[in-house]
Order: sequence, then structure tokens, then C-alpha cells
Amino acid sequence: METVQNLLDRTGTNWEVEKLPLVAHKITEQGVSELQTNAFGMYRNDNYTHIGTVKGRYSTLQNKDLAEIMVKIQNRFGGDVKGGNLSKGKKVYYQLGLADQKIGPDTLKRNITCLNSHDGSSSIGFGSTNTVVSCSNMFHRAMRDLDRFRHTASASERLAIAVARFEEAMQSDEELMTTFKKFDGVVLDSAVKELVRNAVFGLTGEEKISTRKYNQLNEYDRGLERELKGKGNTLWGLFNGVTYYTNHLETPQQDAKHLMYGGGYKKNLKAFNIIKRVAEPELILA
Repeated sequence: METVQNLLDRTGTNWEVEKLPLVAHKITEQGVSELQTNAFGMYRNDNYTHIGTVKGRYSTLQNKDLAEIMVKIQNRFGGDVKGGNLSKGKKVYYQLGLADQKIGPDTLKRNITCLNSHDGSSSIGFGSTNTVVSCSNMFHRAMRDLDRFRHTASASERLAIAVARFEEAMQSDEELMTTFKKFDGVVLDSAVKELVRNAVFGLTGEEKISTRKYNQLNEYDRGLERELKGKGNTLWGLFNGVTYYTNHLETPQQDAKHLMYGGGYKKNLKAFNIIKRVAEPELILA
């Protein structure tokens, strides 16, 4: 079984955050004076990298506390647990693996991800992260934030909240797999293909296309053709055309930050929401 210390060591998260008051320096003819602020700097205690600026009421959740929760969840549900740093520690994530899933010709590696922010940019939250083995296309979908988690002092209450949200995330991921199977069963038509392309790149049909945007569109079209050829002319192929672009073509290398909360995440989610409405029209009418 995993231990908290082992998880921290092998994921590179064996460090704590220090919240230190920030001051301003005013330089005058008389010398340098310090001016107090209401801001605090967030620093890693292993290398003292500045990873964020927050206000006084911001509450820190240390990596070891979240790792302990994830180990306890693993003890209850099984699966492999892994994790790492994003943006030099501004965000830290831990993932628990679920059983693989077959979608058409593809195998998906599935994980429930817990993402924690040390820079004050977001709440702690669970999400669903899956990767298509054949093309390494990763898709992350965030779930509900754990608003009370960071401010809860009791370890037992934190565990109860985390387990409840983890179970919700697993249920949501099962529903996602059902949706993906529907994607694989719907033949793609040109109207949906164009709708998704326009949404992903923010096109209205009236704007002038810059050279940069033109090159991006060509890259996207190339990736889409590749995925449709390998996965079939279906909504599943279309969705993987988008995720192939965000995973492999939009950035020099596959970037977890880009895919879990950056520009790639937003593009993938736009495409998913449109394709889901096409694949599940009965849910819209219900």
C-alpha cells in the first residue's frame, strides 16, 4: 500500500508552502523605508520560489494533508495513485486510477484528479482525466470545487467531504464513458464539423483570418484528418481531432497545465459540450 511519505517523494511534492507578509520599499533621499501591505507571498519552503500572492484570509492546504487524504481514498477504493507539480508548484495534483474503458477501437486510461492551488487562483476540486492510449490525447473535465475543504480543520470531516466528492467524480466519469460511446455511434456531418471548428477557434465567418490563425487552422485540419482516419467518421473521431490538436499541435509538447486548466482545457470543453448536445439531443428536450 502507498504511504504518504512515498507519495510525496515520488511525485516531487514533498515540500510545504509558507505564507509570508509582503512589504514595499520606498527609496528617498533619506534612504530606503519599508511600507506595509495587506498582501502575502506564497513560497515553497524547499527552494523559496515565489508561487503566488494572496490576501490575509487565504487559507493554505499543505501537500502532505492532501496526499494523506488521497492515500486514505486509495485504501478505500483501490487503484494506483500518482501526482506532480504544475507551474513550479502553483498547482499540485494527485490522481487515482480507475479501470480502463473501451470506446470503439480505443482504450482509455482513466483517472480521478484532485487539483489544489497554492497561488490563490482556484479552489480545490476533483475532476475526471482520461487519456486515449492510441494517440495519447488527454481530456480533463473539472467537477464541483470543494469550497469548504480548505477551511475545515477536522481531518475526519475533510476525509468525509473528499470521499463524497470522489464518489461523485467516479459517477460523473462513468456517465462520461457512456457519452463517449454515444459519440462513437454517431456519423459525423459537415455542419457539426464546421460548428466545432468555429467554436474552438472563435470564428464567426466575418473576421479576417491572420497568418497565425490560418496556420493554426491548417494544423487543426491536419490533426482532425488523422483522427477521423484512425477512429472513423464519427463524433468520437471529431472530438479526438480537437484533443489531438490541443495535446500535440497547439503547444511544442504535451502540457498538463495547458490541458487541465489552460487554453487547451477551454478548447476541449467547448468542443465536448457541442458534440454532447448533438449526441444526446434527448437530454436537451427532457
